[in-house]
Amino acid sequence: MEWIQILLWTIYLAAALFALVRGADMFVVGAKQVGASLGMSKFAIGVLIVGFGTSLPELASSVAAALDGSTEIVVANAVGSNITNILLVVGVLAALGGRVVIKRDLIKTELPIFFIASTHFLAVVWDGTVDRLEAVLLLGTFCAYMWYLFVEARTEDSVELKKSTGRVERLEAKSIAFILVGIAAVLLGAHFTVENVVNIATSMAVPLGLVSIVAIALGTSLPELFVSLNALKTGEAELAIGNIFGSNAFNILIVIGIPALITPLVADDVVMQLGVPVLLAASLIFFVNGLARQIMRWEGMMMLLFFGFFLIKLTNFL
Repeated sequence: MEWIQILLWTIYLAAALFALVRGADMFVVGAKQVGASLGMSKFAIGVLIVGFGTSLPELASSVAAALDGSTEIVVANAVGSNITNILLVVGVLAALGGRVVIKRDLIKTELPIFFIASTHFLAVVWDGTVDRLEAVLLLGTFCAYMWYLFVEARTEDSVELKKSTGRVERLEAKSIAFILVGIAAVLLGAHFTVENVVNIATSMAVPLGLVSIVAIALGTSLPELFVSLNALKTGEAELAIGNIFGSNAFNILIVIGIPALITPLVADDVVMQLGVPVLLAASLIFFVNGLARQIMRWEGMMMLLFFGFFLIKLTNFL
């Protein structure tokens, strides 16, 4: 009877993660259209709306966990998501797409903030906790990042408004509906995701961080995976890989920073003994790829093997 209940909770968790991811996707679609209709620059839309939208599942589930008092979920979610973004998403892109050459000069923006955010987070979490002062420092780093990006964004061309007044009105109404429905789906999905993760972990007597670093992290990283696979089809793999740098920085600074303002966070043994070392190694690999401005197919395959090793090592905590 207990296993039947666990199976039901697992099904509910899958449904909640689907609502979380689908809601974030609807939010991004609606927000992009509204941003374009308001004349926002392409750069601002890409960084702020798309970057925020693809990290919205991680943020919503982490805030819900902090409000619920399950703070172990927050750090495990961010660490697991960043590991998944690098080893799984980038690994799939390189393994399927072959050699990816990054033509953009990442050293101007993406690489420095990725390095600073990763180093900052590792220093903060090294003692196994994240307090409110450390949260303020993380959010301050994010504010500095936003300031820099929007100084750069001034040089970008604004998205031209459509001339047809009727079409703009219909577009705006539909876009607002997408945003509202998307936010509602994200909030509901986040609530039930945390609730079912706690139920599963408690009933199976496994650490909350173990379920979070696998189930929530994998589920909330689906937007990045889908965006990247679509970029591969359209020949924009370079852009997708560049966006992973920003997405990972966002996860560390915001997904940890905002919940830690609500309540101090705790990282459990799964995160400290396995998650943090793997994140450090994966981040170093990805940083070197950024400096080299290319990722080879064999490197992508090695990333996937490393991700498989990470999943196997997680079984030690069962």
